Amino acid sequence: MANWVHLSFTFKDIQKTRASLHTDASQDKPSGIYKELVNYLEKIVGSLSLDLIGRFFYLFEDTPHLFLAIELRDINKANLIKEKADSIKMPDFVDSIKLDLNTSDEGNGEEALDLFWAGTKYAFFRCNDTYKPGYYNNDEVKMFHCISNQLFVSWENEIIFYLRCLLHRGVKEVNAQMVNGRNIQAKLDDKEATA
Repeated sequence: MANWVHLSFTFKDIQKTRASLHTDASQDKPSGIYKELVNYLEKIVGSLSLDLIGRFFYLFEDTPHLFLAIELRDINKANLIKEKADSIKMPDFVDSIKLDLNTSDEGNGEEALDLFWAGTKYAFFRCNDTYKPGYYNNDEVKMFHCISNQLFVSWENEIIFYLRCLLHRGVKEVNAQMVNGRNIQAKLDDKEATA
């Protein structure tokens, strides 16, 4: 089954919405418009029958502002996805939704798709009533650390990963001269280095 479609979302005031999403998602039980958005996406997925879809995941982007990728068992039923989404009340900050076909998500590889799917299911869990704040393994950094552990990523490369995340998020300069007594600045500066 390699029939992926996207529901592509644009937001009305992207700068204000992004700022609110980041603030709301950082709560140890997400709140505000982040929770509203995730609950909305979960309602869309929940309205689709398991004989219609397989995996699903969402990612934030620049354009569209967010997409919900859905693996269809029958591509001929793609319009049902949009019909179901249209039948659910959109959050006020969502401007539009468009159905995109032929998204080539299968190019990510099965294992990456499974990881994206798990991340989306975890986001759904964090925003529902069964989530209990404060549980140690629910911390996002701990989750990434555990995945790094499974991949046997070195501590040095895990630190470089977190520092690169800061740079990616707009931190202008990271000084990583000494970590555990080792100079890793050169490795951090090397964009081609494997983290």
